[in-house]
Amino acid sequence: MNQNLKLLPPLNSNVRLPMRYLQTYEIPLVKYLIRKAGLTAEFSNLDRISVKSMKDGGMGSLRFITNTTNPKLSSVAAECLFHDSDGIKVSATLNLDQNGQLFELDIWKVNFAPLLKWPQLDELSEAV
Repeated sequence: MNQNLKLLPPLNSNVRLPMRYLQTYEIPLVKYLIRKAGLTAEFSNLDRISVKSMKDGGMGSLRFITNTTNPKLSSVAAECLFHDSDGIKVSATLNLDQNGQLFELDIWKVNFAPLLKWPQLDELSEAV
């Protein structure tokens, strides 16, 4: 596993899906999972990571845009749990691609409903 993540600006390639930067409210969860996984990254640049929202019914999952050619899910880097503002449990999993780069942030609300609120650091707990 690559312990040195490359955080890249958006690619100027023909990526056909809408891209955007991580939102301010998404950064604490991503930072927490990167640190929990023991990965190194330049945290001051997390707001410059390109992502695209995944079609997950509004639960909040993100695909990271990197320079990996044909990225594929390879491994789970870290997981945590939190409760949404309606009290429903939510699982967050940071996945890596075949080159050890960020692949996706998989958010799963156990009742499959849309996520109402992104968690603060003090709301995160270990996955069991």
